[in-house]
Amino acid sequence: MSAILKGIRAAFGDVEMTPYTVMVERDGYEERLYPARKWACTTMKGTSQQELVSPMFRALFNYISGKNDPNIRIDMTSPVTTYVEPGAGPTCESTFTMAFLVPEEHQLTPPLSVDKTIFIEDRPELTVLTRRFGGYTSDEIIIKEAKELAEAIKKNGETGVNFDQYYVVGYDPPFKLFSRRNEIWFVKTKESVKNQEMNEMIEKVIEIDLKEECKSVVKESEEEDKVKEEEKVQQDGE
Repeated sequence: MSAILKGIRAAFGDVEMTPYTVMVERDGYEERLYPARKWACTTMKGTSQQELVSPMFRALFNYISGKNDPNIRIDMTSPVTTYVEPGAGPTCESTFTMAFLVPEEHQLTPPLSVDKTIFIEDRPELTVLTRRFGGYTSDEIIIKEAKELAEAIKKNGETGVNFDQYYVVGYDPPFKLFSRRNEIWFVKTKESVKNQEMNEMIEKVIEIDLKEECKSVVKESEEEDKVKEEEKVQQDGE
């Protein structure tokens, strides 16, 4: 077993996970909100993501293993994300950016990398649409899963979603054989999220108004019944 594989086995114990909030579950996927965080990244270009996974992962793993300033070991985190910017055609190079979440203890001041291909990304708050799939990934599986997720999102009438780029996300070490967790993330634009929040707010206001109106109608009806009952009692007394 190679030294790096031993290191990966040791690193993937109880790892820190990227926090997120499930905003809503839809038919075939869910919407999540991820807070802003710093990520250690490396970028490569090529026609196959699978051919670049190993060199990108190795560079990032070396960074957290001590190839940094001040030469400290950084805990492994999960998931590993790869941002895919597809090329103009099937034979054109795409751009792939793999990233490890910087652990919470280093979020304020991430160690600098001595490898110039590693950089720190200040990833802003993201709203993503995603679903899980299992097994090991391949270029063909990733394309298939991304296509099916995009179709499900469009079928549901979602707007303001960036379908041109996406994240491929993996949660498990390579030696885990079963119950693997992978995901595709499509990012919603901030304007779309803002419009959705506004629509939800309007719907809540309308719902509250309807409830208040119903209460008012019921109250008026009860008062009318009370008046009629009093009139009937008065008439019977006469």
